[in-house]
Amino acid sequence: MKISIIIPVYNVATYIEDCMQSICQQTFKDFEVILVDDCGQDNSIALAVAVLQQHGIEPVVLHHQKNRGLSAARNTGMEVAQGEYVFFLDSDDQLTPVCLASLLPEAEKTHADMTFGAFETFGDEHRQCHTDGSLYVMAWNKLCRRQFLLDNKIQFIEGLVHEDCPWSFELECKAGKIAFVSQITYRYLIRNSGLQRGGEFTRHYYAYCTILRAYAHTIAECLKLGLRSEDEFIDWFERQKALLFGMTLERGTSEQSRDMYHLIRSLKPHPDLCKPDAHYYLPEFLGFPLYKKFHRYHLC
Repeated sequence: MKISIIIPVYNVATYIEDCMQSICQQTFKDFEVILVDDCGQDNSIALAVAVLQQHGIEPVVLHHQKNRGLSAARNTGMEVAQGEYVFFLDSDDQLTPVCLASLLPEAEKTHADMTFGAFETFGDEHRQCHTDGSLYVMAWNKLCRRQFLLDNKIQFIEGLVHEDCPWSFELECKAGKIAFVSQITYRYLIRNSGLQRGGEFTRHYYAYCTILRAYAHTIAECLKLGLRSEDEFIDWFERQKALLFGMTLERGTSEQSRDMYHLIRSLKPHPDLCKPDAHYYLPEFLGFPLYKKFHRYHLC
């Protein structure tokens, strides 16, 4: 079997049938479908299975005993996947008919550990294409060599919002080769949502801290293994620190901002001394207000 399509399912009855139809319309047929039931309260799984069976596809259906979230569902799917490659599909999104037929030949031709395609968005009167070959953080629409993920123990951090961030970063750092196809292979549903302030933001704040620690761990691992040089990481990591600190400063509490600043100062690699990064070399009572003042320079 060439490809395992892993689909976490949780309360998506409105969207799941269109998602399954897009799988059935694939021009490439050598794949398995793994549905991971994350204990939703609707009939999403039954709808999904019915559509697939109507097209002669018998899915593998896995059940969590309690709701564990998107990360856990993807990890559960990986545990039973048999394909040479794995592909993560969100259950409210859709594949284009040529998705697998476009990604797989490029992956085999280039021997890439990960091959990704362009995508388009739909829903909420918003539609655009992403076609320039830039890497994106989302885990979907990436055809990954399964043995590469297993050998490098690349998994999703369970219980984390923004779980794609550390997973994609580790994947991209450790991949020997990454390939891109310009065809649109994925349709991403945009639904109205917004990052909340106050108590709701706390989940995002803890996720930001976990993500920064995960980035630092991956960087240290890659440096130790000689996969990358420190110069490749410094600017990027400092921008990530500034981005997440800025969002905390805007939406979180003063205590959360100061605690994140403690974390940022402890994480390496540090940049060379320059005006915006001078906070590293000052006592905290001076460095903290300086960083608050200059953090947005990274986002220009």
